[in-house]
Amino acid sequence: MSDSVESTATDPETKANIRLIFGLLSLVGIWGMLIHQLELTWSLNDQYSHGFVVPLLCIYLALKANIKEYPERVSCPSQSRAWLYLGIPCLLALLPLWVIREANSDWRMLNVALFACTASFSFALAYDHGGLDRVKTLAFPILFFLVAIPWPLATDLQLTQWLQGRVSSLIVNILLFMGHEVRLLGNVIDIGVFGQVGVDEACSGIHGLQASLVVSLFLGFHYRLGIIHRIIFCFAGIAVALSLNLLRAFSLAFVKIKGHGHLLHEPLFSIFGQDTPSLHDLAGWAESGGILMVLFILARMAGTHNRRHTEVEESSAWENLKVSPPIVFGIGACVWMTLILTATHFHYDNTESSMEKLPRLITGFADQSIVTEQKSISSLVKAQLHYEEAQSIEWQERLYSKTNLYNGSSIINQEAEYWQGFRCYWESGGACTSILSTHSPSSCLPLTGLVQIDPAPGKRPKIITVPLQNYQIPFEAYEFAQGNRKLHVFRCFWPNKHPKGKMPSFPSSGYDFRGRIQAAIEGRRNVGGTMLALCMANAKSLEESIAKLNRQVKERLSFFQDES
Repeated sequence: MSDSVESTATDPETKANIRLIFGLLSLVGIWGMLIHQLELTWSLNDQYSHGFVVPLLCIYLALKANIKEYPERVSCPSQSRAWLYLGIPCLLALLPLWVIREANSDWRMLNVALFACTASFSFALAYDHGGLDRVKTLAFPILFFLVAIPWPLATDLQLTQWLQGRVSSLIVNILLFMGHEVRLLGNVIDIGVFGQVGVDEACSGIHGLQASLVVSLFLGFHYRLGIIHRIIFCFAGIAVALSLNLLRAFSLAFVKIKGHGHLLHEPLFSIFGQDTPSLHDLAGWAESGGILMVLFILARMAGTHNRRHTEVEESSAWENLKVSPPIVFGIGACVWMTLILTATHFHYDNTESSMEKLPRLITGFADQSIVTEQKSISSLVKAQLHYEEAQSIEWQERLYSKTNLYNGSSIINQEAEYWQGFRCYWESGGACTSILSTHSPSSCLPLTGLVQIDPAPGKRPKIITVPLQNYQIPFEAYEFAQGNRKLHVFRCFWPNKHPKGKMPSFPSSGYDFRGRIQAAIEGRRNVGGTMLALCMANAKSLEESIAKLNRQVKERLSFFQDES
């Protein structure tokens, strides 16, 4: 008799534990897929580098959610069947989303769709284990994850460029008011004999804007501010971030105009052979620290009269993380997500198995007849292109160069004919090759004050085919001007694999909806490759630039056959 009673008591407990285990596994699985999609952006784009911390903050917020918001906790699944009406549709939607994602991992709207799917799945499980009150409790911790999702690319770029323009304009006006002779060229501040200062994306304030939003929302919840107070606090955070960024950008420009520009990007000093950060980096850290400190003080002041009891502050509601869907649903969700990953992998591998493997395109500048100068690559370019490796360089025939009066070395003469080159390389998988369209000459060079002459707006660039060994390399041709000076830009994309019988080219439909869906259906994802841009400055004509392009390709480019 006692054995049967013990068995009866154990079976419900065992089933509850199994429901909990597979429910948590399904929840971790779908959130893990979302985080995997976003981690590339988090690692490459400083603007969203806080994303790695956000999942931990979401868990903390869930644990610290007000446990009194639903007094009667439900220890067993409800009969609402939200897992059936909302959970299963979310799992089904995950298949096409993940297939599209594999070919378009850079598509930011896809991030929003995946988050909507993941959040809806989480709310469904929460509703079945506590009803609407539990959903309300977890709403902010789940929706807080939105701060880690990149904004739509067009909005992101437009806001960044707008902030760059406003910051650079304000700095120029302040310097003019102080009596300094400066002028604005696009987003570049020309300060005469001391050179130029570029207001890049880091100085636009977009990074501080993101950080202030994360900190404001988190502290507003932590100190239990009211809805109105949280909204005001967020606007206060934005004002603090923009103000400190303007102070930082002006300080760096002022250092440059005083003739100490070398301090901006060189280590200030060395300690035991280790270089310290540059003044530019230290200013960025000071800005971030200042934003955090000011917002923390404001939050403490605003939350002084809204403090919780100590025992409530220190308690963690682990019950908030529990989910108990039916056992069949939990197991089925885990199996389904595994099948999605496996099927997607085979879909794309099947397409790529029939493609022709091309040798890797590499550059070489080990030539004593030229003067070279390595150039730094901005973090915005790194964030946009998602490459594994890159090189930016300027070079000039030694006979055109001039002599550095300080050390007698040869340096590039900007008034004579010279070349600029940018090369970046992707491995297969990962980022989508259509991200190349975000780094086109038409979108980047006008920000430096150049005016595009050819092609006309809305027109496709000319294709210049240059032979190299047994291959034909197609280059897109662009022409820009600034006053009497001209710049001819030639760029190409050379993939690691390509359909047989077709000429390699830049993706032409990667950034429209139809092109992205078509790429997913056909199994076309990033197969890796090299993007190369060669720019000739101070050329007399396009014909002369094309003739010299052929020579540069033969002298500076070569193919490397990777046997792996």
